[in-house]
Parts: sequence; C-alpha cells; structure tokens
Amino acid sequence: MKPKISKGFVRRRWLDFRNGHSIYLAFVLTFINFILISYNFLIKQLPFGIGDSMTLPSFILLFVLIYIPTAITLGVWHRKHQYSVENEALLRQNWMWAWISQYQIRLIKGKTNPKEDEYIINYLNDILIRTNKSELLGDNDKTSPLPKEEKLDDKK
Repeated sequence: MKPKISKGFVRRRWLDFRNGHSIYLAFVLTFINFILISYNFLIKQLPFGIGDSMTLPSFILLFVLIYIPTAITLGVWHRKHQYSVENEALLRQNWMWAWISQYQIRLIKGKTNPKEDEYIINYLNDILIRTNKSELLGDNDKTSPLPKEEKLDDKK
C-alpha cells in the first residue's frame, strides 16, 4: 500500500522551502552578489587608476561599515512605522483572527453554546500542543496563568 501524503503536509513543506530559500539562502547569495557588483561598477570603473588602489577586501570592509548600520537604521524605522500598517492589512485577510474574535464577542454577550465552546477550546488546545506550549492548557473552567514576557527596550 502506498503511503498517502496529505495536501496540508505538502503545502507546509512548500512554505518551509520558500521561507528557507528567500529569507536565508537567496538573501546571502544576493547580498554577496550585490557587494561584488558594487565593487566592479563603483570602484573598478573609477578613472586615473583610483579603482586599482582599493582592493576587494578593503572595499568589503568599507562597504560593511557603511551599509550595515544604514540597513539597521532603516529596519528600525520600518519596524516602528510600517509594522502596524502591514499587520492591519494581514488581519483584514486573516479568517482565523476574525473567527476567534467573533467567538469572543459572542461569548461576552452570552450567545455561545456548549458545543461551540468545546470545539473552540479543543481547536486552540490542539494548536498549543502542536506548538509545544502544552503548559498553557487550561483545566476545564480554570484558566492557566500567562507566562511572563520579557520587555524589549529599544532605547538601550
């Protein structure tokens, strides 16, 4: 009998592949390519032999000293100003968030039924177990305490 691979398994592996490729592997390769192209077009093309005096290792050092702090500064600006816009756009497309939020509103209004309550609790518990957060599981009507979170301070 042939082992059956679920559609969800294939889709998760495809997502893992795309993330590993685009976030890590392609990033490193394109960054190295960017440095080499910059060296060849910015430095080697300078007139009067100026380009010959700067070697590739010295250019890489100078490039890294300028480029990385600039990229970090832009990244901080992006995180502080753009994430809220991106998160709002993602939430507008997130059916899971809409479903849980709708359930919470109905729960507050007292309009849920025990079958729905049990379904939601089991669904969320499955997520906690699958993501190795089973210590957050509640016991029936008892709520589990939230873990203490470290506060991130960007001002340091």
